[in-house]
Amino acid sequence: MTLSAIELEKMITFRRELHQHPELSGQESITAERIAMMLRGLGVDEVHEKIGGHGVVGVIKGASTGATVGLRADFDALPLEEANQFSHRSSQSNVMHACGHDGHTAMLMAAAAQLVNQRPARGNVVLIFQPAEEIGTGAEAMLAEGFQEKFSLDAIFGLHNWPGVEAGRFVIHDVPHMASSDDFEVTFHSTGGHGAMPHLTTDPIVAASLFTTAIQQIVSRNIDPQDIAVISLGSLQSGHASNIIPATARLTGTARCFKPELRKRLERRISDVAEGVSKATGCDVTLDYVPSTPAVANDRGCAQLCRDVVVQRWGHEQLVEHPVSMGADDMGAFLTDIPGTYAWIGNGSGPQTPKLHQPDYDFNDAILSIGSDFLTSVAMQFLDNHQ
Repeated sequence: MTLSAIELEKMITFRRELHQHPELSGQESITAERIAMMLRGLGVDEVHEKIGGHGVVGVIKGASTGATVGLRADFDALPLEEANQFSHRSSQSNVMHACGHDGHTAMLMAAAAQLVNQRPARGNVVLIFQPAEEIGTGAEAMLAEGFQEKFSLDAIFGLHNWPGVEAGRFVIHDVPHMASSDDFEVTFHSTGGHGAMPHLTTDPIVAASLFTTAIQQIVSRNIDPQDIAVISLGSLQSGHASNIIPATARLTGTARCFKPELRKRLERRISDVAEGVSKATGCDVTLDYVPSTPAVANDRGCAQLCRDVVVQRWGHEQLVEHPVSMGADDMGAFLTDIPGTYAWIGNGSGPQTPKLHQPDYDFNDAILSIGSDFLTSVAMQFLDNHQ
């Protein structure tokens, strides 16, 4: 089951139009409306809108009752100024599809077209177009609104493009392969004062500096070397003049790992370090720790089904190995509640291949057809196996 040349050209055009008109997380109303309209135009049996914000869900019903399988894609963009100069470059200032969500959406839409044309004999396929992945809230919002209670998925599958892997090759992990991601904000508070009289005040910049150094020891000294974790600070704001000790110093960062118990330990240790620095410097401290997305962990049975599909359709050589990533994706929220697999498809390899979240990135349209064929075949195979 593959797209015809005319259908493929339509989906490439659709993908490039999405790229040209991106919308940020939580603001994807026009994109969502277009997705819903296209699903109806394809003949999808049910179309549900505004689930968990701008989420869109389509249902394709088989000839008789059976299992229910979900296929998921994301469709929000990033706050980034595009550097590309091709005709379909972003028309929005500082908004860009720099992670391939336009391609993910197009691959799922193409799969919808194939599944409508050749419906499963038994069971249903649920098409999940998810908003707000880039800020890690879209999947949780859909689940919180009763997504699983309404659609009762037996399994869920998705596909993320991956620069650095040869175009069209697949990577399917058995181990957790995208990290959990939690954000934190630490603010040290003092009375402030004159830079020439530091003994009359406490210094939040010193506190922030100590904190910056101390948290580097959490991964190297508090975490088992066989585990994988990272803590990074992304911003530090304090003061405005050379001779004034400021009243506050604010730091923001991210903590990432693969194990739920390790995730909790990182939170505890960051809190411990912040409190310790507070006592050592005399500054007050506030910590806002915001859990975001769980790790992406595939179900082993579902992962094997995906590998079997790849081998049957395209041969063993189409399956390759690739290291896990500390990048996050809230597909992990779906996979926490529902067994499934999040596979990677190569977007192109070589030193000149644009990376994710970079201003020169673009989804590789050459992989759209094989990606949609993969999603379609996985859904059909799952339903055939669960009659």
